[in-house]
Amino acid sequence: MPTYRQVGFEEKFNGQRLREQLDFLEERRDEALQSMLKYKQLMARTYNRRVKSRQFRVGDLVLRLRSASQPKEQGKLSPKWEGPYRVKKVVGPSTYELEDLDGKAVPRTWHASKICRYYM
Repeated sequence: MPTYRQVGFEEKFNGQRLREQLDFLEERRDEALQSMLKYKQLMARTYNRRVKSRQFRVGDLVLRLRSASQPKEQGKLSPKWEGPYRVKKVVGPSTYELEDLDGKAVPRTWHASKICRYYM
């Protein structure tokens, strides 16, 4: 008993159908590329709409993420932020050097995603 796939197959047209599929291969690749680029633009637009820019100036008071400074000393109920600290220097577009309120420097630089503004 032949299967559905075998019923529609005719050997004399096989070579012709393969050539037709090869002719459409470049078009299909172009369509896939256009679809992929459109999707990337949509994802970039969605990300840019939702992202919150964090920029701090020298002297701003901030909290730093505790898991970034002490990753092993965490518990479910432990505080997520510690501080306050003062921004000592802006190193890069989103990288900062911090100091505590007494003026003692905090080791290493901190990315803006690991600190948040402190409101008094």
